[in-house]
Amino acid sequence: MSRRETALPRSVWPLLGLLLLAVLWLWRGGGDEGDGSRRLFDFESGIASCTLSGGEGHIALDRDPAAPGGWRLGGALPDHADAEGTAALLSTLATITGTATVAGAGWTASTEDYGLDGGGLFELLVTAADGERRTLRVGARNPATGLFYATGAGRDGLFMVGEDLVGVLAELPASVRARDLWPGFARDAADTVRLRFPGHAGWDLAARDAAGRWWLRAPADGWARTGDAAAGYHRRHDDRRKREADVDWYRLRDRELRNLLAHLADARVRDFLDPALPAPADGFAVRVDGDAAHEALFGVMESESRLRAWRDGFAAGVVIPAVVARDCSGGLPLYLHTDVLTRTLAEADSFALERADLGRVAFVHGGGDWVLSAAPGPRDRSRLELMGRDLAFQIDRLPIRRVLDSTDADPANACPLGPPLTTLTVWRTGPGAPPRTETRFGLHAATGTPAAWFPADGRLVTIDRDVLVTFQTVLMTAAGMRR
Repeated sequence: MSRRETALPRSVWPLLGLLLLAVLWLWRGGGDEGDGSRRLFDFESGIASCTLSGGEGHIALDRDPAAPGGWRLGGALPDHADAEGTAALLSTLATITGTATVAGAGWTASTEDYGLDGGGLFELLVTAADGERRTLRVGARNPATGLFYATGAGRDGLFMVGEDLVGVLAELPASVRARDLWPGFARDAADTVRLRFPGHAGWDLAARDAAGRWWLRAPADGWARTGDAAAGYHRRHDDRRKREADVDWYRLRDRELRNLLAHLADARVRDFLDPALPAPADGFAVRVDGDAAHEALFGVMESESRLRAWRDGFAAGVVIPAVVARDCSGGLPLYLHTDVLTRTLAEADSFALERADLGRVAFVHGGGDWVLSAAPGPRDRSRLELMGRDLAFQIDRLPIRRVLDSTDADPANACPLGPPLTTLTVWRTGPGAPPRTETRFGLHAATGTPAAWFPADGRLVTIDRDVLVTFQTVLMTAAGMRR
């Protein structure tokens, strides 16, 4: 019978040695020792602030309940603090450990050997909520272990910290700078917006009324920047104008203000600019007031997708998506209400089209979308309802190309449009609903241009020809006809 082998193979002993070293490292890197906890910043009351010198310069991060996310970033590069980045930093500081002491009291005689002469590589001051303060100085890297010499943090002698801490400190302040353009910005709470457009030094003020509609305070420089359609409309008609405290206000396109605020709320920082790069003195800029005040100054577009921006008075700029500049910096004509309908279909709940030779079709807004108001309706109901949704979108964005003088505002007099005429009727159902509004579309009898006419007050404007074709297509589909 062979003897059973009880000794371990020789190849296993080196692995056991490595395992023993790992166990010793874990034991010596945590737990308690005679000089206290191995954790460097284990404050029971939590961390209230930290200040870092070295790397990118002086950086200060302080708890501030009034700031977005509850923290304020100061020092040489002040900015909004990022809630997630700050939480990650605090978690690292609260759990970071140091090794056992590697040099006793005599180590200070040769600080240059450890990279700790002067301020060292980094000097970190961490303050607890109860006022306790600990300073950690980090020096040179030990080439044998890859660890960094350190001193302080309430401990005597010299010890070492891992490169994970040094890596975290080296990423400051970028890791704790807010990645939202305006952290905590609530676009629905905005009640005033100030706009400054390229080439114009002044600010234009927009304010929201109790009904959620946006108005523009009359520009100080008159109508020079508003475009022909807006200037021509307001000279002849007053349904989009109001006067308060001896100041004239003009209706804006609500969707354009909402679009601007949505872009600002969604803008994410893609990169950070060189702090030495100054903010632009002119160009597109936005100031918003509501629950909190914000400002953004926009510089040049670095590419089709990247835009320079400076936020809330901070000197260091950021790079955000360029969609804000592309969609929103087109000047006052973009924002002023120069659509054919004064009140959008969204403010009503029903509309109908009618033409003498093609009949009538009506739609109602129900269940979050536009559907046919009549049941069972035509055989091609689903297709027609899809056309109705597209039509409602088109009507609400139908621009006035030119405002014409109406010869007579009396609806009893002859219509200035030639046949065939398409009549658009818009109304809201329910008690207290405003009266129906009627608009007729066709070709202007005198010029042959596509136009819209309001029989109730004589408004007459030229429009795009495409909408007349769309009206005819929808009515033909409703009548079961094919083009």
